[in-house]
Amino acid sequence: MSSRELLRLSCYKIMFLLGIIDMCAIAVNSITTGLLLIEGAVFCSHPTLIFVTGSIGLGAWCTACMICFILVINRLFDILNSSLVKTYFSGYRTCILLIFPLLYGLYFMLFTPPVAFTSQYQAWFFDPFIFENQSSLYQNPPHSANNIIIVVVTCLLYGYLCIALNNKFRDNYFSKSNRSHKSIFIQSTIICMANLIASIIYVVMQFFPVPDWVIIAGHMGWQLGHGCPAIIYITMNRTIRNGVLRFLGFKKDPKISVQPFSTHGNNTLNTHSSAHVERTETENY
Repeated sequence: MSSRELLRLSCYKIMFLLGIIDMCAIAVNSITTGLLLIEGAVFCSHPTLIFVTGSIGLGAWCTACMICFILVINRLFDILNSSLVKTYFSGYRTCILLIFPLLYGLYFMLFTPPVAFTSQYQAWFFDPFIFENQSSLYQNPPHSANNIIIVVVTCLLYGYLCIALNNKFRDNYFSKSNRSHKSIFIQSTIICMANLIASIIYVVMQFFPVPDWVIIAGHMGWQLGHGCPAIIYITMNRTIRNGVLRFLGFKKDPKISVQPFSTHGNNTLNTHSSAHVERTETENY
């Protein structure tokens, strides 16, 4: 995804940053969580480690939520009016827009209460369970607002995106474009469901007692929200899959062919290269 050809496309710039943030989050909610769980750790046993990693995990989650919101806006603009993509996302504009989710995540990481791991419930809570009946002291209303507003609105926009795709290509049911946009629908549904499950459960379990299996489901939803996009892109996105195969040496780079043809009596060269990626931004989301 970091190849020069793909990074010329606004959606791949957004997805590239999202991938970096996802890896940071996975380092917290999967690797760090696993190590702490094996040890049976609680906040008091590793206060500094849990405080720092909890802040990073919270910031990464909120950053990813905002990046996903920008990504779906980018896709909607491309489907409804492609000129809007050029207006708001062409060239350096995408990089400027991506500063906002980074600042958004930094706000959560530096200025709101972090989540704290407890092996008792095998998950992360804002309440470090140091004192009894003091959960209200550690509440994080901005996080709840993020999960309720940003995540839910993003899922609704993905639903609208799928409806727009269906309306645009319903007359060409067997066309290649229609098949590719069905793939987008499946990708969007899986990613949105993982994020929606994690966001709702993590809000509910901060305020109300829930069964252990619900807590575990919420944590797995958090892991899937950051982990499943990479799997989905590799398995369902032909452009990214081919790029990964070429990077690993399992597939050769596309060859550039130069074919002469005559135009108004003058010999001209017609070059075919990998620039076809630019024409498949929507098709290979």
